Order: sequence, then structure tokens, then C-alpha cells
Amino acid sequence: MEPPFTSCADQDPPEKAPHVCLLACSPHAGGSTDTTSRLLEQALLSRGATVDRIRLRECAIHPCIGCGYCSGHPGRCVFDGDDVAGLFRRIERADSLILNVPVYFYGPPALLKGFIDRAQVFWEQPSEKARASARPAHAVLCAARTRGDRLFEANLLILRCFLDTLGFSLHEPLLLRGVERPADLLHSHIIAQIERFGLEAAEQATRLHHE
Repeated sequence: MEPPFTSCADQDPPEKAPHVCLLACSPHAGGSTDTTSRLLEQALLSRGATVDRIRLRECAIHPCIGCGYCSGHPGRCVFDGDDVAGLFRRIERADSLILNVPVYFYGPPALLKGFIDRAQVFWEQPSEKARASARPAHAVLCAARTRGDRLFEANLLILRCFLDTLGFSLHEPLLLRGVERPADLLHSHIIAQIERFGLEAAEQATRLHHE
């Protein structure tokens, strides 16, 4: 069994370019989200990108309690002793960000939502510089359900708000339905979709890095 919290704040990636941060947001090890992340990482590496892979389940993330501390202490959180500040620093260094998200009850898993809520520290002190030079962000959403016109809507609304706060702009996402187990991904057309998505993200990161 995995330990509940394994510190990952100091696992800094090598300084090579382009730099893509790949955020795997499932609490379940070895599932469809991890399989998607491996395929994305292979595609990114094939284009020469440096990949900083973060598995949120391996990090200590204390949920926001709405205490207002960050309002009175700009850039600080009352829970700065956990891994969150280090994770945000790693994301800040990225040319591009990819979030790989499973859909739970039409929304994000609690693990990811808890991390998103900690971005309150940036919302309290918005950076106009970051907003003016928004970097590309990408999302792959995996849902077990095969139907539902609004299946991905809540996730996308939450992600857009979160990413805007961090100075990223969400590009067209990859939305995968009927993905409950890793085997559901292992079809040539789905693998090709994921690989193409990763290649496009790598190319965007490369262009941004050289600008």
C-alpha cells in the first residue's frame, strides 16, 4: 500500500528545455489515468521535452479552510509546511502544463479540488504579468460514463478558473469517454489520440520556450 503522504516538494526537474509539467490527478495508482500519463510522457519525450511528472496522490496537500491568512499575508498560506508551495513553484517553471484528470461524479476528484482551492493564495494577489503572458495548458479528462452532454462541463469550468489564476490558458482538451480501466485505453485509435495530443503540447511548449 502506498503511504498517504510522500513529500514531493523538492523533486526539482533538470533545467532542460522545453519544460512540460505533467500533473496526474488520480488518487488511484495503476489506473486509466496513470496509463494515459505514461502515453503522454512518451510522446513528450519523443519531441525532446523535459517532463516534470507530478502524481498528486504522492504529495501532502492540506485542504484550504478559508481562514483568510493569505489575504493578510500576501503569497503565504497557513499550511505552507505541506507540499503545495513546492508544487506551485514547479508549475511556475513550466513552459506548458498538462493535467490528466479522472471524472468523479461529473467533477474533479477531491485530491485535485483540494489542490485547486489552495490557489486562493494567488487569487488574493493576482499577477498582471502572468495574466498578460498566459502559457498554454492542456487537459485530458477520462470518464467511465459513455453518455451525458455535460459530462465534462464542471471540470472544465473549474480548470479554466484555476489555470487563469496561475497564468495559464486552457487549450482545447482531450475528452475520453468510456474509460474505466486501463484496458479501455488500449485501442489503436485512442492511443493515437493521446499521442497526438502529447506531441501538440510538446510543440507548443517548444515554440513558447524559444520566443
